[in-house]
Amino acid sequence: MRFLSTLAASVLGTLIAVGALILFLFLFIFAISLSVDSTPQVQPGTILTLDVQGPIPERVSDDPLTRQLSDQPDYDASDVISALSKAENDSRISGVWIRLKGSQASWATLEEIRAAITDFRESGKPVVASSGDFGMLEKDYFLASAADSIFAGPVTAFEFNGFYLPQTFFKGTLDKLGVEPKVVRAGQYKSAVETFTRNDLSDNNEEQLQALVETQYDVFLNAIAESRSIDVSQLRDIAASDAPMDAGPARDLAMIDDIRYTDQVVDVLRGILGLEDGGDVPIIDVADYSRVPASEVGIETTGDGPVAVIYGSGQIVPGDAEGGPFGSSGMMASDPLIEAFEDARENESIKAVVFRIDSPGGSAAASEAIWRAVERTKAVKPVIVSMGSLAASGGYYVAAPADSIVATPSTITGSIGVFGLLFNVEGLLTEKLGVGIDDVRTSDLADIYSPFSDFSEQERTLLASSIDRTYDTFLQRVAEGRNMSVDEVDAIAQGRVWSGRDAKEVGLVDVLGGLSDAVRIAGEKAGLGDGPYAVQTLPRQKTFFERLNEDLSGQAARLYFNRTATDLERKMQEKRALIQYYLSQSGKVQARLPVDLSVQ
Repeated sequence: MRFLSTLAASVLGTLIAVGALILFLFLFIFAISLSVDSTPQVQPGTILTLDVQGPIPERVSDDPLTRQLSDQPDYDASDVISALSKAENDSRISGVWIRLKGSQASWATLEEIRAAITDFRESGKPVVASSGDFGMLEKDYFLASAADSIFAGPVTAFEFNGFYLPQTFFKGTLDKLGVEPKVVRAGQYKSAVETFTRNDLSDNNEEQLQALVETQYDVFLNAIAESRSIDVSQLRDIAASDAPMDAGPARDLAMIDDIRYTDQVVDVLRGILGLEDGGDVPIIDVADYSRVPASEVGIETTGDGPVAVIYGSGQIVPGDAEGGPFGSSGMMASDPLIEAFEDARENESIKAVVFRIDSPGGSAAASEAIWRAVERTKAVKPVIVSMGSLAASGGYYVAAPADSIVATPSTITGSIGVFGLLFNVEGLLTEKLGVGIDDVRTSDLADIYSPFSDFSEQERTLLASSIDRTYDTFLQRVAEGRNMSVDEVDAIAQGRVWSGRDAKEVGLVDVLGGLSDAVRIAGEKAGLGDGPYAVQTLPRQKTFFERLNEDLSGQAARLYFNRTATDLERKMQEKRALIQYYLSQSGKVQARLPVDLSVQ
């Protein structure tokens, strides 16, 4: 019987190994096929197509296999902007066709792309936008309005009815569950905790959110008014009282040019190109055209070195945050960012740095560590911050030391404040579930972070002091970076969020613009000439096989150690891991045994 079980295990192991080998070979061949990255051939009279569907990320992987396996889009925002810039100078590109299929990109990203479309139109080449049978919502229309001609599909929706910003609140839910939020905060506008402590907007929160939505609406209406030659006041009246709900009324109001099927839009493109009816319209999409070298269309970089663009996206967390073999974790981890700044600082060929931030903040300690890396780099070469859709709280903390801060009018920034949030679940456990709770302790403060009791006055005072110290440090960092007094910063801080437009008015932002503007400013400060400038992107993204190899290598090392190590070596490894754990949790309350209590 033991022989049969051993045989079955061996056969199963062999089958798994063979299957893994076949999968690995398949992925290898697939990767080789994707990596054949020949430069696309562009024939004269080609139309560049931009399919706008779903989100447009800040950065996609450079590795085609990672993009395919992790279902990333084929292009990112910088690819679009770069492609439009090249197409403007490429005599083989005769126009741009924007195919709208339901945009979910941020307003700030759409602002940058729209500006690039407007720049392209200055070349005299036409831009056509169409929605096919997808309809046209306000984000789609905002982008489409930059085109020379806008066509919507028959019997499709059209949205133009103003903006709103909904907020959800869970205080009633928590009350029913017997869960009490425990909040300590610095900043009267620091409203992130209100979703758990209120059932509606506070006056301060309503004030800042109303300002945000009004700013975005102004940007939207002014863009439409300028492009479509319709007065802003008329647009406001349309949205408030006679909002078009489908393409027909939108055409009657001259908000779009006509209602066309997709094949009829293709006829328009044939007319632009001077083709006969039924003639093939040569097209190339942005993802392919982005691989065309700039030098091929006569764009030569200036200066004796590149500008490094360092991307920091997602919630700020300490350490590293690998996403496994299938891509990024979506976090702004401190370790790779600090390493990227170190590389840029020590690489003499890099003349300036642009720090591209798209983050709602996160860990205060990690933000401080990244701040230090930015500050050290600024002492050696120019550092310019380019804010994406969001650079708030910790996202502004790490931006503060820069020589200059660039943001779009729609960027959400500021939120210079600090809060702490814990939940007391004593009521849920004792009153709702009948669970008894008791403890022993060495001091009255031992359970300060306990989820089973409310703060005492002493505990709340201690935590408030800690929060206030962090807030004071935050104010000091901003004051130093912006050449303001602490009191001046405090007056515009208090946790308040600002649009990029309003942040410029109060001194938190220097220039309204996008990533390309930040690169231009960086190159100018570094004395690299008139531009355009070569760009080096950091941190370098790992390929699928590099990530997979790291995961497999780590697993193989653990398996080998477990098979070959002596008892003494295993105990030493356990002690080492325990020490590493405590070091990583320094300053944090622990809830685990400090020693091994297993009886021998």
